[in-house]
Amino acid sequence: MKKVAIHTLGCRSNQLESSIITDKFIEIGWQVVNFSETADIYIINTCTVTAKSDNTSRYFIRKAKNTNPEAKIIVTGCYAQIKAEEVASIEGVDLVLGNTEKINIIENINKEKILVSDIMKEEKFRDKTVFSASGRVRATIKIQDGCNFRCSYCIVPYARGKSRSNEPDKVLNQIKEIRDRGFQEVVLSGIHLGQWGLDLQPKASLAELLQEIEKIQTLKRYRLSSIDPMEFTDELINTLVNSEKFCRHLHISLQSGNNKILKAMKRRYTVEQYTDLINTLVEKIPLINIGSDIIVGFPEETNEDFEDTYQNLEKLPIGYIHVFSYSQRKGTPAASMLPQVPQEVKKQRNARLQKLVEAKKLDFRKKLIGHDFEIIVENTRDKKTGFLKGITDNFVSVLVDGSNKYKNKLVRVRINSLEDAAEILKP
Repeated sequence: MKKVAIHTLGCRSNQLESSIITDKFIEIGWQVVNFSETADIYIINTCTVTAKSDNTSRYFIRKAKNTNPEAKIIVTGCYAQIKAEEVASIEGVDLVLGNTEKINIIENINKEKILVSDIMKEEKFRDKTVFSASGRVRATIKIQDGCNFRCSYCIVPYARGKSRSNEPDKVLNQIKEIRDRGFQEVVLSGIHLGQWGLDLQPKASLAELLQEIEKIQTLKRYRLSSIDPMEFTDELINTLVNSEKFCRHLHISLQSGNNKILKAMKRRYTVEQYTDLINTLVEKIPLINIGSDIIVGFPEETNEDFEDTYQNLEKLPIGYIHVFSYSQRKGTPAASMLPQVPQEVKKQRNARLQKLVEAKKLDFRKKLIGHDFEIIVENTRDKKTGFLKGITDNFVSVLVDGSNKYKNKLVRVRINSLEDAAEILKP
């Protein structure tokens, strides 16, 4: 039996697309193996959001070559899309596929060395994206791709193209298929999820789509990936507040807690607008877990600007923060902005924010003590404790001491402490 191994870097969309690729190889009789094992084909689904991402992609290309020099190496994803010639020149690379071509990888295996179309010419949403990798209890579908905005630091729009939305009837049919296959939770994903529907004829809104999802019988819950702060309309907020199926978890990127830097980043909101949104959501949706992204060391960021970011983050009632040090991306306006912040200063600012990250996570988890939650129990146990594990609707990992009969079931638990396993509540 032929063997294929795939390594994925980057965002949820990449993870989802890799799962589709994996399923396609399984359908034609291939065995999927760990990337460290010997395989006939190695696929590296790359990311290019930072320079470090490019370096990591090159590392895994070399790793595949060293593991089996005779194997075919296929590189796809955003690094391949943006720098196809550079990727093709790396020793061992046999085929470079763009983001449009990756889903049809089986048909493209024996094509020319570089098969990368102009992503900016893509007008329609192409993917059929049902994610159902074995061992998982939730399914993810991508309902949107691309981005119409041009934040000054971001290369992603050039790797993913213009915003494109899947048709609402196709989305709803896919969710029904997911439900019929036994999944109790669906995650709606996209590169710029809040833009869903705006390119359709007639136009639609994410809130309208969620209202239709709410009507799908026996689907227990849905979860949203990252949404831009300015895309939270009153209609969307009210839809989430009144929903019986919405998982109380949102990822809303801030990127900087200083208005000068936000303007330089070409973000479309102020710190005050962001703060008002978070406070509104926390007030209207009890125990909602809101996460954010922050970039430290953006060009022109002074010590005072960073201190402003720190103080504003400290006040926000959010549950977690992903902190990134700014990375120059050739082809973006920020790459040529001056002064660039020294690496050592970025490192110091990142380290200081990491301490705040841990404090935020702890504070939010303390709020959960004494409360009941529904979790979908995973199919695998925690390796360290042997307990069952699951995730609350507000995106907190929980361990429970119970039998295998609870696997892939929606179980109600009570969190009594941060140290002990949660208590399973009998129906």
